[in-house]
Amino acid sequence: MIPRGPDCTVTTLIELQGGRPQWDKAMRRIRELGWTCHELSPKERRTVRQAFDSNVNFSEFWWVEVPIKGSTWRADREAAWQITELSRSAQTVIYGRLFRRDEIDRVLEPEWQVHSVEHDPEGTVTPGFRRLWRTVTRWCATHTGLLDVRVRIHASKDAARHLARHLRTDGPRADLDVRPLDGRGRTGTIHHREDALNRALALFGGPLLAMSLFLSTAQHLIPAAAAVCWFLAVVCAVPAWWTAFALPLAHSRLHCLIICVIATLAVAVYTLGVPGLFDGVDSRSAWVTAAIGFYVTGLILLGRRWRWQILAATLLPLLATLLVAALPLTGRILQDGYADELSLSPEETAVSGAYQLVAAVKLLWPTLAAILFVAAVWGVLRYFHFIRPRSVFAGTMAALFLTLGLLTAAEWTFASPQHAADKLKRAASHHTKAPPYFGISADWVCVRPTVSVHALNEQGGALVPRTPYLSFGVAEGNVVLWNAAADRPLRVPAGQVKLLPAGNPGLSCVT
Repeated sequence: MIPRGPDCTVTTLIELQGGRPQWDKAMRRIRELGWTCHELSPKERRTVRQAFDSNVNFSEFWWVEVPIKGSTWRADREAAWQITELSRSAQTVIYGRLFRRDEIDRVLEPEWQVHSVEHDPEGTVTPGFRRLWRTVTRWCATHTGLLDVRVRIHASKDAARHLARHLRTDGPRADLDVRPLDGRGRTGTIHHREDALNRALALFGGPLLAMSLFLSTAQHLIPAAAAVCWFLAVVCAVPAWWTAFALPLAHSRLHCLIICVIATLAVAVYTLGVPGLFDGVDSRSAWVTAAIGFYVTGLILLGRRWRWQILAATLLPLLATLLVAALPLTGRILQDGYADELSLSPEETAVSGAYQLVAAVKLLWPTLAAILFVAAVWGVLRYFHFIRPRSVFAGTMAALFLTLGLLTAAEWTFASPQHAADKLKRAASHHTKAPPYFGISADWVCVRPTVSVHALNEQGGALVPRTPYLSFGVAEGNVVLWNAAADRPLRVPAGQVKLLPAGNPGLSCVT
């Protein structure tokens, strides 16, 4: 795997102890890591030796630039961990004494497109309408790119115009000008640094999304719990507003206030809805959206450290899930469990291979979700330097949570057939539509005997022709019905009855 470039650099004052052989060994290891080393100036050396009261023959001090991948917040903690790993790998006593963070960030300069400018000959006078028409057509031609020169410049407006007119192979030209290609070229626009702007947008949008989550959850809770959720929603809005004013997102505090008010109201209206126009977001959709957002964020942060790590963390579990789902052993696990709950045979619950594949994916996706959840949490904690590299404790905790997640997912998954069977039994008792279960569906029918009622060869109870039944179809020469009164299947030979669709399962069948 190819490592990504560092997000920031921490300049560290390190102290190497032990003597010249140990110093040389540590410096070779530092150069192997690609770190940059600098010697201390005489004044810095005197200050450091006086501060630490060190022996010249025992301790040596160097400036080392440690590249850090991840958040700039707590980057000094990550640098300290890297120095500890260096000390262990080089088998030399090395201390990180002073940490100074140097961000690798650039200011987003506006982009300008160079275009030609036409001037009226000196001394000519153009009539008013022709002057207006000429001005409009020239403006349209300029802003649609018809007069563009194949040169683009990233700089301030004055610098871009000066470069466009003077940095020419054919000499200075006054018939060239520039037009902005983005909003940063407008007058009064604040030029932010790229990483700082991305962090600010995340800190502005993330708390507002969390506020939406708490507002949607508060709609279905008791008043005390709803009040707590409303308080948490207000608390989530505080860092968003603080970020907008601290960055700032606009060139005046009034504009920042307007942006915050509009964004907060938009999130509140979208979440709570408007009576008579549209409903708000329900809590289930909000939590699903939050979970998906957390998955995506965590996996992206995990992938920022290694270019192919995000592919290994997402595609490999997904491909493994689909591969295992396609195996014959996992094809009918859920259908067979559903059949056992209803005392049905596999032939009576036969489904196509597509439904078996879907059921197998349903069987395995909680396991995939647990793996992705642990990977996403690891990506977030590792990006913000809460987990040190190659930490045994963190690995053990990750394995423990993964095991608990897999066990919980397995319990939920294998309880799915029982829940589906209970839903079908309730539907049969209340004469409502029965939900299908991965291709196994039951429809309401009226059963009309084609022979004498006393000649029927029922299995699982007595057939009542006036009562509508849930039918699973015909299997092994029998019509398979669900007998709600006996809470078990009712089987009748297919040649002895005729099935008619029940228009209203709540009414009696007409014989």
